[in-house]
Amino acid sequence: MLKIVKHETIYRDEEYVAFPNLAYFPDGTVICAFRHAKERQKEYGRVTHVDPTAKDVYIVSKDGGQTFEKDLQIILDDKMSEQDPCVNVLSDGRIIVTYFRWELVPLGEGPSRWGQADFEKHGRSLHGKYDCLTNGTAYCISDDNGKTWRHMPVIQVPGIPARVAVRGNMVELPDGSLLLAYYGTQELQELSRVGLLRSTDRGESWQEYGVVAFDPECKKNYLEPNLYYTKSGRLICLIRTQSDFSIPGVDFDDTYLNLHIVVSEDNGKTFGPVEEIPNCWGSSPFQALRLKSGKVLLSYGYRREPFGIRVRLCNSELTDIAQAEEVILREDAPNGDLGYPHALQLENGEILVSYYISAPDGIRTIDITRLVEE
Repeated sequence: MLKIVKHETIYRDEEYVAFPNLAYFPDGTVICAFRHAKERQKEYGRVTHVDPTAKDVYIVSKDGGQTFEKDLQIILDDKMSEQDPCVNVLSDGRIIVTYFRWELVPLGEGPSRWGQADFEKHGRSLHGKYDCLTNGTAYCISDDNGKTWRHMPVIQVPGIPARVAVRGNMVELPDGSLLLAYYGTQELQELSRVGLLRSTDRGESWQEYGVVAFDPECKKNYLEPNLYYTKSGRLICLIRTQSDFSIPGVDFDDTYLNLHIVVSEDNGKTFGPVEEIPNCWGSSPFQALRLKSGKVLLSYGYRREPFGIRVRLCNSELTDIAQAEEVILREDAPNGDLGYPHALQLENGEILVSYYISAPDGIRTIDITRLVEE
């Protein structure tokens, strides 16, 4: 049973903050990474998740997650629009932060810069000001507890598209190899698929490791996967899934589907069929966290009324998701621009669930809900 202790805002500065990710650094510091960009609602008349000022940053808690400092630590500034930092601390203390990027140029320059076909396939024009194109998945490495970062190049692996994205933490297997799930389209006219990358040198290089989920009938987009490795050694990929939102006249908010999962029994070499989980609807990525009790906390955003954040307490193998009780953490958000929850259990047993959400005045904030398992 879960008990809500309290909700609190851990970061607000009147700008647009989103997509948080919690982690313990090797020295025991708790950090919360997120994407920070200018607030454009008044300028554009609506929110946007692509902006030339977007940078990946983090804030620090030096008291075990009880309070967070307000000073921003910049992970990366490479003159592009950085998105969705996911912090991975390896067993040897190495920190790897993955993210994906958008490149922006003045309106009308996209086709000449990237080529007409590439721009039509992967790009878009925004606000009458920019042409933009996804610029692939990249990452940073720190071997000194975040004091310095090595900015690694965009991941380019034979066999996968150059412009795929990643949102979700990697898995470190017992043999030390790393698995990282990506998503994106591979061929013109197809919908998004999920694939797997593998590293055997602690993230210095990556190799293509196979397709996790793809719909050959092009009815479902498989998006923003998150990996979870069970205690028994099953690798589960949790996938936010949507129907085809490119069809003219289709409302994007009506395309969200239930959670879909895929399971591997051989450490990612092969995967079984894609399974839809009934009675588990979520409209932002799903994250699974193994608790000290052995149970697993599943977190997700809920982008229809009542807007908010929800969780389920599942068994150790995630075989009871559909039957697990849905616990509403928040249902007080003014709109559906929220979610991307990510949880961490503190040394004292308290559980932090981080997410972004709109304050009553429309400014996005990074919030946490504190839970205890009873």
